[in-house]
Amino acid sequence: MTPIQTVLGAIDSSALGFTLAHEHVIATPGMDNFIYPWRYDRQKTLDWAIERMTQLKAGGVDAIIDMTTPDLGRDIEFMADVSRGSGVHVVATTGLWRDPPRSVMERSEDATAELFIHEIEHGIGSTSIRAGVIKVANDVEGITPAHERVLRAAARASKRTGCPINTHSNSALELGSEQVRIFQEEGVQMDRVAIGHTADTTDIAYLERLLNAGVYLTMDRYPGRTPTWEQRNVTVKALIDRGWGDRIMLGHDGWAAAWVWAGREIPRGGGSTAYNPDGMLFLSRVGIPGLLNIGVSQDAIDRMTRETPRRFLSGEGV
Repeated sequence: MTPIQTVLGAIDSSALGFTLAHEHVIATPGMDNFIYPWRYDRQKTLDWAIERMTQLKAGGVDAIIDMTTPDLGRDIEFMADVSRGSGVHVVATTGLWRDPPRSVMERSEDATAELFIHEIEHGIGSTSIRAGVIKVANDVEGITPAHERVLRAAARASKRTGCPINTHSNSALELGSEQVRIFQEEGVQMDRVAIGHTADTTDIAYLERLLNAGVYLTMDRYPGRTPTWEQRNVTVKALIDRGWGDRIMLGHDGWAAAWVWAGREIPRGGGSTAYNPDGMLFLSRVGIPGLLNIGVSQDAIDRMTRETPRRFLSGEGV
């Protein structure tokens, strides 16, 4: 089996287990946790995150793809401590979120790609902890020249290293199609790409256009509000019924183990616990039982949560 990079080192892909495809161990606005460290209690936040991730492990989740980039406060040593303390495998990301820094415009795409490649091949920061996935993000701001440079840099890093790309996209604006177009122009192997936040739409025609390009879909943001989690489930089932079950992964996003947010520096779970008391166990406790209730087989569930994430991260079976 091909190894998969986690924050505690490479593991055999067969050891990955039940995997959530778009999550966060800790999220902050920008780099507040580094720039203003007195604003929060790191040890308390760490204890809180380990407790919540230990609950995740006890609930049957073996691994998460952590989509926290530097501009979302990625703290790789914190993530390693949480993984070690909870037993949950954590795959870290390189890349950038929605707000590319000015330095992106001052570097060539190749120079930015080299930054991503270093984090994939050598390590993040002063550590030897290597990224196992590349993140890019496009939302209501569209794809500006800066965003396009990030997309092309990510594509070149993926081609050089074989590392997969997992995106944040705005499905209402069909930005996944634009991401695919740019990746195709760069010659990226399409089955090394997952387009994220695709459960935000019920437009099957749009989703099948993406799938026909050869990518994976990360059906996430459960439980969701619009569409609801029930509507997301119906969309997932429709895609499975059309033969796309081996190209779908599931996740939450927005329910971090711990957040350090402006005015809320006390550790807390991501999102509203009143709205979703299950946090990152929503899929296990509610969403997946709901899929089974509408006729999705256990075999299809296992493909989406075990086999497909393993193939996506390792490149096996490509």
